[in-house]
Amino acid sequence: MSVEDTVKILVVEDNRDKLLKVVRCLSQVPGCDPELIHTAQDAMEAKRAMRAEQYDLLVLDVALPERAGGLPSPDGGIGLLQEILDRPVYYTPREVVGLTAFPEVRDAAGPRFAEDLWMVVQYDPGSDAWADQLQRKVRHILLARRSGGGLAHNVELCVVTALVKPELEAVQKIPWHWSRLEAPNDSAVFYEGEFLKAGSIRKVVAAAAPRVGMTAASVLATKMIFHFRPRYLAMVGIAAGIRGECELGDIIAADPGWDWGSGKQQTEASTSVFAAAPHQIGLNSFIRGKLSAMADDSDVFASIRTQWPGPKPNTILQMHIGPMASGAAVLADKAAISMIKQQHRKIIGIEMESYGVLAAADEAPLPQPKAFILKSVCDFADEEKGDDFQAYAAYTSASSLQVFVERFL
Repeated sequence: MSVEDTVKILVVEDNRDKLLKVVRCLSQVPGCDPELIHTAQDAMEAKRAMRAEQYDLLVLDVALPERAGGLPSPDGGIGLLQEILDRPVYYTPREVVGLTAFPEVRDAAGPRFAEDLWMVVQYDPGSDAWADQLQRKVRHILLARRSGGGLAHNVELCVVTALVKPELEAVQKIPWHWSRLEAPNDSAVFYEGEFLKAGSIRKVVAAAAPRVGMTAASVLATKMIFHFRPRYLAMVGIAAGIRGECELGDIIAADPGWDWGSGKQQTEASTSVFAAAPHQIGLNSFIRGKLSAMADDSDVFASIRTQWPGPKPNTILQMHIGPMASGAAVLADKAAISMIKQQHRKIIGIEMESYGVLAAADEAPLPQPKAFILKSVCDFADEEKGDDFQAYAAYTSASSLQVFVERFL
């Protein structure tokens, strides 16, 4: 039996009878070798298993005790899941299904699982519905592996920029040994690099879109996902900040991102009114945790600022994690900014491409990359808009990407 015909599963469940039923139902799926279905009955035992093994599927009891013999906590499984996502000492499961017999626990845990496109299944010993759902999940994993050559990523990171100058040029100044890369039947210009992390060489591919805007960025991101199957997809470059929320050169990690022009133009009382209806895409919780750790490290940003050889703002360089909107127009208008701020009162940045990149990752086939945006403030999209700090902002964006993937991700 080949690797593509097997699936490795960890079932974490403190109730012995329920544990045996789950294992029995999974064993009935062709490709589920019983020897590759491992079990744990508390959070500590599960952590030990995920330190040692990479699992295709984690079936997780939402109400789980921390240690053997302890009482189950209603959110013990969520705490375990969050620790697994946040700490690099664990192998993150490729798929997770929550399992609980309690409707109130299912309802409380559902939104957290949904953040990563995972699900919580209602366990009912008097019904086969939960078993059917678990078996369908396993069959889906096996089908994806067989049709896609396995759930493997080919490169560590793909980097998208909207401009060659100054954005892609700033990325190419990262000492990652760049060289030109040809993709079959594609006229796009790609560049391949590499860096060393945890004793292994990680591959990186970067490219600039042929023009600014969400459409071009989304098309390029989709092509890069198709050609290179990256583990992570990033967009770097320049953006407009919201005055008072950030400073020139500051890095914005978009969370969430959306298209501020999405909605309906309608007439109300003889007045043309725009009714916004944006679809927002948030950061993956694993990425958010890593970015939060980096944002708290002031020495990182002090070092980035110090190494810039040219003129720079007389402000402390920082990273902000918060809402950033994308739109089709370049803005230099306070009234337009005020309209966009009504869509999210905590907005800190506006630019033209990020939502397209996030959407490309969100709709990608398996294995999907985890996407994030690191854009730096070059102006405030008002009457004082200028180009004076575009090169500095492109530099701080690219430098923050380097530090993030080499030291925090």
